[in-house]
Amino acid sequence: MEEKSHSQSAPPKDEVSPLQSGRRVIDSFGSVIFFVVVVEIIILAGLNLYQKKRVETLTSELAAKQAQLNSPENATLNRQIDEVIEGHDALSQVLNSKVAWSKFYGQLNTITPKNVRFTSVSVSDSGSFRADGVTTSLSDLGRAIVAWQVGTEAVKTPFTSLTLSSNGYVTSGEVRLVNFSVTGEINMGLL
Repeated sequence: MEEKSHSQSAPPKDEVSPLQSGRRVIDSFGSVIFFVVVVEIIILAGLNLYQKKRVETLTSELAAKQAQLNSPENATLNRQIDEVIEGHDALSQVLNSKVAWSKFYGQLNTITPKNVRFTSVSVSDSGSFRADGVTTSLSDLGRAIVAWQVGTEAVKTPFTSLTLSSNGYVTSGEVRLVNFSVTGEINMGLL
């Protein structure tokens, strides 16, 4: 009797498949990864060889073109091209250093009092300025010098420095005038 009760109480056992019965999942995944890595290595090696061949081809083409440019037939053309480039550089330098003298004379005219007249004006390329002129009185000359040194509310002075070099009286017919000479430096940055 005991045997009956023991056989009835134990549930039937299911068979468990052993690990060796089929392929492992990790082995299949590892094989796929290995295959992908091998394919990538082959592709990268092929691309590397292609790039090396391309660089060699371009280098040889460049050397051939350079030899052709340096040939005696092209020497005159090369010299002319160099002269054009040098001329372009020189022209660019001249254009960049161009001074708008009309702007200077316009500013000078605007800040100069109306009763002051210049008899001579000289300006150097470096910006040195000298002017001789006449006016009716020393007071007018003083106002002109202040205007040239400071400017007006509307127009800045075109000078960085200005000094009175000489002044004196002259007679023009029956009129007594004050002649003067001023020197200074022009503010080239404003032009």
